[in-house]
Amino acid sequence: MTSNHEASGSSMASDDEIAAMVTGKDGLRMLLQPQVDLLTGRIVSAEALARWQHSRLGIIMPGEFIPAVNRLGLDKILFERVSLRVIDMLLTLRRAGIAVPVAINAPASTLSDERSVDFLLGRIHAAELPASLVRVELTEDQPIRELDVLRASLLKLENAGCEVSLDDFGTGHASLKLLSAIPLSEVKIDQYFVTRMRRSAVAFEVLRTAAELANRLGRRVVAEGVENMADIPALRAAGCRYGQGFALGRPMPLDELMMRLRTQRDRGDALAAPAPYASPWLDVYEDVKQDAGLPRRARHVTTQ
Repeated sequence: MTSNHEASGSSMASDDEIAAMVTGKDGLRMLLQPQVDLLTGRIVSAEALARWQHSRLGIIMPGEFIPAVNRLGLDKILFERVSLRVIDMLLTLRRAGIAVPVAINAPASTLSDERSVDFLLGRIHAAELPASLVRVELTEDQPIRELDVLRASLLKLENAGCEVSLDDFGTGHASLKLLSAIPLSEVKIDQYFVTRMRRSAVAFEVLRTAAELANRLGRRVVAEGVENMADIPALRAAGCRYGQGFALGRPMPLDELMMRLRTQRDRGDALAAPAPYASPWLDVYEDVKQDAGLPRRARHVTTQ
């Protein structure tokens, strides 16, 4: 799921317009937001994000049209269309000699449907792409009604070589239960904690504890909503090896991401310079934490 905030148009679109967009007749755009290694500053993957370019209302964000898509029962059709677009993007990257995983967002209701999983795996096979280049990101905007069915679908994806990521960890439906119940390669800590950690010792402690738990379970840990480069040392010290957010890269067209990846490949340039663990902000954090009556922790915390 996208991090940070973007301006959007009103969502006063009709059901017919929404159906036309989903079925390919009007305005669906796909952007890619890079995910960055906070130790090296290099782009390591990307997340595919949908935007609706409405002829009358302008850009409409997923948070405005996805509920209507789900209400109309079009979520699986949208998943298939996005999957095809992502596979086309991966093929374009491959022709340029670039291979980075791209994540596709989907709710539990879609991923619990075996037909959706089979559709994705079939298209990956037909394109002769390594399944490891397709990452499926489970969004937590819906309650999970049949956990066993979802687990079976995700295991099928994992066994085929796809990675599974858990989005918005810490704020969604039954996050802790999911962390122990489904196959996961990656946990994305919700931007709620990332954007508040600078002014809240409690938010930082929750973020650090969530990252530590995910690291102990062998999951890759991503901080969502990174808005300030100055926060990188604290995120690293908290155990977040990877980050995503406007400070690291806004959602962008494929051509722009390709240009940045070519530069990274050919020149070895990093998107962001690695930052040291020590940071004046961590000193401030410790002072705030002590004022809040929380115990001080050891300063030297390793990341995965």
